[in-house]
Amino acid sequence: MNIIDNFLKPELFKNIQKTIMGDTFPWYYQADSNYKTEGLSQLTHGFYNHDLPKRINSPFLELLEPLVTKLNAVGLVRIKANLTYPSPKPQGRHTDYNFKNMMTAIYYINSNNGGTHIEGVQTSKGNIKDEFVNSVENRMVIIPGNVPHVVVRHTDPGIGRFVINFNYYEGEKNCHLEHDFEKSYYKHTEVKNNG
Repeated sequence: MNIIDNFLKPELFKNIQKTIMGDTFPWYYQADSNYKTEGLSQLTHGFYNHDLPKRINSPFLELLEPLVTKLNAVGLVRIKANLTYPSPKPQGRHTDYNFKNMMTAIYYINSNNGGTHIEGVQTSKGNIKDEFVNSVENRMVIIPGNVPHVVVRHTDPGIGRFVINFNYYEGEKNCHLEHDFEKSYYKHTEVKNNG
């Protein structure tokens, strides 16, 4: 597991935060956040989904270019924003996908008293333990895609918990993500170092 605070420069982060938490950003109701038995609803915004015929399904995908590039994502599976409501009720554990070598990254858009419970994290000494990651704005947590995790809803009154989830395959450093909205795909090209 890798936790990176201040993942983006402040001006890039603030642009993303202002847009996603703005009153004109479109959110869509999802009756259950993980499993149909939980009864915990949320709002979502799908930016990209490899399962759909039109993979790019948001005009806001370009907004996330700095995040995707810094993650060194060479193959996208899904990018989705979640807006959860305050609740003391626990959610179920889950993995987003079970694809070999896939990574999951959670980017926190705002700070609150919620977070993410990550199961089975290997420590530097080789021990396995569970870890709680607090929701801190501009924090990115990166885990292998097969690691179970649990959304811990916040209880702060009057605010939502805003996150963006990335499921992707990691590539080499110095790659640049190029997107073609008409063909609805992403392509990575190597950035040549002229120095």
